[in-house]
Amino acid sequence: MECGICNKQEDMPFKCRYCKGIFCSDHRLPPNHGCLFLNEFLKQPQKDREFLEHLDGKYASPGQKIASSIRNTVLLRFSKTEILHLIIGAALVTAVGMSISGFRLRPDYLAIFVSAFLIHELAHKFLAQFYNAWAEFRVQLYGAVITAFSALPFIPFKFIAPGAVFISGSVSERRNGRIALIGPLTNLALGAGFLLAYFVFGSQILLIGARFNAWIAVFNLIPFMGLDGAKIFAWSKRVWILVMAAGIGLYAASDLATGRFLGIFG
Repeated sequence: MECGICNKQEDMPFKCRYCKGIFCSDHRLPPNHGCLFLNEFLKQPQKDREFLEHLDGKYASPGQKIASSIRNTVLLRFSKTEILHLIIGAALVTAVGMSISGFRLRPDYLAIFVSAFLIHELAHKFLAQFYNAWAEFRVQLYGAVITAFSALPFIPFKFIAPGAVFISGSVSERRNGRIALIGPLTNLALGAGFLLAYFVFGSQILLIGARFNAWIAVFNLIPFMGLDGAKIFAWSKRVWILVMAAGIGLYAASDLATGRFLGIFG
C-alpha cells in the first residue's frame, strides 16, 4: 500500500490510530504526518508526551532539526480537496482583479491576479510545514460570498479573502504570527518588484501588478475577522505597524506613479 504522505510503497504499512491514515515507517507517527488529531495525541499519558518531545527533536542536534524542517517544506503535500479549493479561491480573486482593471481578459492580467493569491497562500503553507505543522487551504463560505459580491463592477470596496490556510499542530503565538506575516510580505515583495520594473520599462501592466499586490497586502493586514493582521497584531504590534506602513507606502507610491494619490480604483 502507498504512504499517504510520500506515496512510498509499503508491504507492511502503518495505520494511524487517530486519523486512520496509512503511512510508511517514516511518517507513521502523528507529528510526522501532520495528523489532524495531533491534539488528541498530546492528551495521552505522560509517557506518550515525553515520546512526542523526543520525536519533535528535543534531543536532536540543530542540524537534524533544520534538516527535518527543510524536508517537510520541500515535500509539499496537496490533497485533492485543497487543490480544488485553491482553484476556486484563485478564480474569485481573479474576478475581483478583473473588476478593478475594467474586466480586461488578458493572460498577463490573469497571471498577476492568480500569482498574487497563490503565492500569498502557499507562503503560509510553506512556513507552517517548515514548523512541522499540518497546513491546507480551504475556501470559507462567508469569505467566498463576500469576495464574489465585491467583484461586481458597481461595488466600490473590494473584499479579497475567499479562504485561509488552516493549521493543525503545536504552533506557538510567535510562530503563528510569523506564518501570518509571510503572506502579506510576499505581496509586498511582489508589488515592490512590479513597481521597480514599471519605472524601468514603463508598462502599465507592471503598475497594475504593484497596486494589486499592495492592496492585497494592506487588506490582509487589517487586524479584524481572523485576517493575517489580527494574528500579527496579537503577536507583535511593532511588526504590524511597520508592515502596514510599508503596505500603505507601496500603494501610495504606485498610485502616485499614475498621477493620482490614493485613488484606489480606476
